[in-house]
Amino acid sequence: MILVAMSVLALAASTPSQKERCKPNSKRGPMACVYRLGHCVALSVDGQPTAPLTDEATAARVHAIKHGEDVCWQVARPVSTRFRARAEGGGIVPAFVGHIESISVVLYELGDYDPELDSRLDPLTRASMEADGYRDGTWQVRSLRPLSAGEYVAVLRVQGTDNWDRQVVLLTLDPSLSPAPADEGTRRQEPAAERR
Repeated sequence: MILVAMSVLALAASTPSQKERCKPNSKRGPMACVYRLGHCVALSVDGQPTAPLTDEATAARVHAIKHGEDVCWQVARPVSTRFRARAEGGGIVPAFVGHIESISVVLYELGDYDPELDSRLDPLTRASMEADGYRDGTWQVRSLRPLSAGEYVAVLRVQGTDNWDRQVVLLTLDPSLSPAPADEGTRRQEPAAERR
C-alpha cells in the first residue's frame, strides 16, 4: 500500500503544471519562439481568438488522454464541425512567421479514446485546411468523413514566409453551428525587385 501511494505521488510530482508545460522559453527575439507552442502567432477559429488554456483541471483531463501533444490553447465557445481558421503574426514576436503561406491541421477526437483498448489516441486521417481565397484570409477544415460533435485537440500549424509556429487547441465541435463566413483575404503585392 505504501509503495502504491509513493508511486502516485511520484507520478504527480513528475507531471508538469499547465503553466509550466506551456510557458514560452526565456530567450529574446526570434529564439523565444523555438518551442513552437503558439506564442508567436495569433489564431482565431470561427471568429473566436484562441486563449491560453489555464484551467488545471481541464488541462489534466485532456492530457490524461494519450495523444502526445501539449495542449496550451482553447476556444471558449463551441465551433462548427466545418470551422474556419485565420492566422497572422502575433504574440511575443509578431514578425516571426512573416506572411502566412498555409495552415494545416491534425485532429484528435477525444471521445474516441478508450483507455482499456487504446495505448494512445491516433489522429483522424485525411483532415486538412483549405484556403477560402488568398493565404491571409480564412481557411476551412476539410475531412473525408463528417466530423462529429464533441471535444477535439486541433494541432494548427501556421507556415509563414519566414518561419512557422503552431497552436495545439482544445475545441468543442457542434454540427448545429454554421462556420464563420469565408474571407478571401487580399492578394499580396510582390516588391518590384521580386517580380522581375
